[in-house]
Formats: sequence, C-alpha cells, structure tokens
Amino acid sequence: MSEKYIGKDILKVDVQDKVTGKALYPDDIYFKDMLYLKIKRATYPHAYLRKLDLSKAEKLPGVVRIISAADIPQVKNFGLMIKDQPVLVGIGQKMRYMGDALAIVIAESKEVASKAVKLIEVEVEKLEVISDPLRAMDKNAPLIHQDGNILATHYLEKGDIKMGFAEADLIVEKEYRTSFLDHVPLQVEAGVGIYDKKSGVITLWVATQWLHDTQADIAQSLGLSKEKIRIIQPVIGGAFGKKEDISVHIHLALAAIETKRPVKLIYSREESMIAQSKRHPFIIRAKTGATKEGYLTAWQAFVIGDTGAYASSGPAVVHKGMYHCTGPYNVANVKGVAYTVYTNNTYAGAMRGFGTTQMAFAYESQMDILAHQLGINPAQFRLQNAYEIGSSTPNGQILTHSVGVKETIKEALNMAGWKGEAQ
Repeated sequence: MSEKYIGKDILKVDVQDKVTGKALYPDDIYFKDMLYLKIKRATYPHAYLRKLDLSKAEKLPGVVRIISAADIPQVKNFGLMIKDQPVLVGIGQKMRYMGDALAIVIAESKEVASKAVKLIEVEVEKLEVISDPLRAMDKNAPLIHQDGNILATHYLEKGDIKMGFAEADLIVEKEYRTSFLDHVPLQVEAGVGIYDKKSGVITLWVATQWLHDTQADIAQSLGLSKEKIRIIQPVIGGAFGKKEDISVHIHLALAAIETKRPVKLIYSREESMIAQSKRHPFIIRAKTGATKEGYLTAWQAFVIGDTGAYASSGPAVVHKGMYHCTGPYNVANVKGVAYTVYTNNTYAGAMRGFGTTQMAFAYESQMDILAHQLGINPAQFRLQNAYEIGSSTPNGQILTHSVGVKETIKEALNMAGWKGEAQ
C-alpha cells in the first residue's frame, strides 16, 4: 500500500464535482411545497422550564405548526453513547445548556420561522450555572443529571508507581488545561425530510459520519423500526467528528410526520456553535519521574474531561485520552484516573484525535521541562525514550508493527535543520 499511495499525487474522486459546483449539499436540496423549520432554544443554561407561550408565534401569518414536548410524549431521549438528551424540553423539565431545544417552528419560509421563534415567550426557574468541572465534582454542587455530575470514572495502572518515583532523580509535577474548540466545518448542520404516508418511511437528506448508528438512534427515539428511517447521504461538507452526533435529524422527522410535506432545517453558524458538540476541555495533572541519564521511570496522570451538558462520546474520549497519557514514550510504571464530568457548557464529543490531542499538550510539555532541567537535548531525550517494536503502552498493549516514532523524530529534525545532537 505504501508504494502505491504514499508520496504520490492521488486524484480525489469527488474533487471535480466540488470545484464545479455540482456536488449536492443539504442546503442545495429543494422540493415543491417545502416548509422551513427553526428551533426555539433554551434562554438560560441551567433552569427548569416553567412556561412556554406559543400563542403569539402561532398567530404569525405563514406559521404552519409549532411542536412542543407536550405534543410528543411518546418520543424518547437520544444520544450517541447514553440516551441523556431530550428531543424537546418540556414544562417542568430542565434546560442543561443554551442549545437545548424547546420548540420546533414550522413555517412557509425561513424568514417567517425566524420571526416566530422570537415571539415564543419563555419563563424559567433559574438554577446555578456550572461551567467549571471542578465545581461540578464538588459534593455540594447541584446535580445537572439526577444520577450525578460525574458521568464516568476510568482507572489505569501498570507496574509499580511508588517504585518508579523512588527510582527517579528528578520529578516534575504540573497542571495543564486545554480549551473548548469548535470544528467549524464549512457546511453547518442542515437537512431535508420527507414522510411517505403509504409506507410510513421517513427519508432524510442529512450528512452524518455514523449513518447506521444515526439511523438506529432516530428510530429508538421515535419508537419506529430502523426500516422506517432512510438516510440519504449528501456531500458532508466537513465534519471532523462534529457530525457523529444527532443535530437536525429528529426535528426534521417530527415535522415531516406532522405536516406530510417536505421540510428543511438549516442551522446558522451561531446556532451550530451553541448547539453542537465541541472538543473536550481537559484538566490534566501530570507527575513524571526520570533518571539523571534521561530515562523515564514513572508517570502519574489525573484527568478531568468536561463533557458539557450531555454525554455524546465523552466517556470514550476521556478514557482514550488517559490511555495516551505518556504519549509515544516508554514508561514502565504508570498510574492514572480520568473523570468524565457533566457541566452546563455546550456538550463535547468526538473531534480529531479523540482525546489524544489534549494529552499531547501535557506530555510533550512534561518532556520539554524534564529535558531542560536534566540538561539533555530535548530531541535526544525523546529518542532514547521513544516507542519501538516490542514496547508496551500504558494499558499493556505490545506494539508489534507500524512503530515509526524514532524515524519520524529524526526526519523532522532533518527537515527543520536541527543542529543539536540527536543520534
């Protein structure tokens, strides 16, 4: 495979359609007699919904229907790993972040739908807004979800961490923090839906990264068999993990069933930023030991991942991040604990690197600090600790192939014109 593809110019099969404008994105799909949707979203990030007055919006000319939670009592929560996200927040239920949906406005035009959303009146009972995962973990913090604010806890242990630190001549202990990050795909969340009255099949033209998982999640939420949900994948328009999650899908399906007409929903960029997943912010406390000769002896990691208001793929992302706490470096003695924590922030999910990107900031910083304090060339320090065939990862996996860390470091040094010793 390497001889066939790597280092060669490979023609992208879809490039011509994208360059010439022939590629069909969700926003390009139109049907006769189509209706347009807009979503009324939460007015406060942590609050009970006490009143939802639709009367003014319903009287606006061009408004066809407004769907609230009271209209869909049979619809269940959805979610990528845990079904913890409501399709619509109902009276007496809790808003957990600003992206929570309160009502689906269906209108004859996008403009009318947008005006109607602004006419919906909302009354809430405000609760403490928890934006800091450390506050969420406090035993006295109000619960965002009834089962607790700590969604998942994972542990990691390899070797003897006490012995590893006892063998170290130098120990560096630091805390690192990473921030929320949006994927910003060029195509925001968008789609079109049609309901076939004869067959009962809902057809959705919506981009998704996990087509069959999305189909299954929609079906369980609506109480339908998977065969009743048909997803046609348009050009995805960029994703990077963001389009693994449900966005417009269920709202389109409900509107199509209700009106028996084609329906379209397109998020604004602002709405995409508020409502859809982000890269997890991590708090990482790393404690690393090394000998005076520059060999790592112990690595301890404490990780908190802020998954926001809902789980998405949070437990897997934070777990994966902890498993990569030492990066591509050999450490015989490792110990870690990782917490996936709910907050009232926009929920976080998959984004390129799946937890490892955040950890790289911590472990490479640790390596630089250790090298500096030991007086060892940082490139040499990395090379003498880097993985090779036969190395064991923090979770005990033995690497048997595709271990090119040392070669990569050396090539990077050559390309950068590095003058220090690194042999």
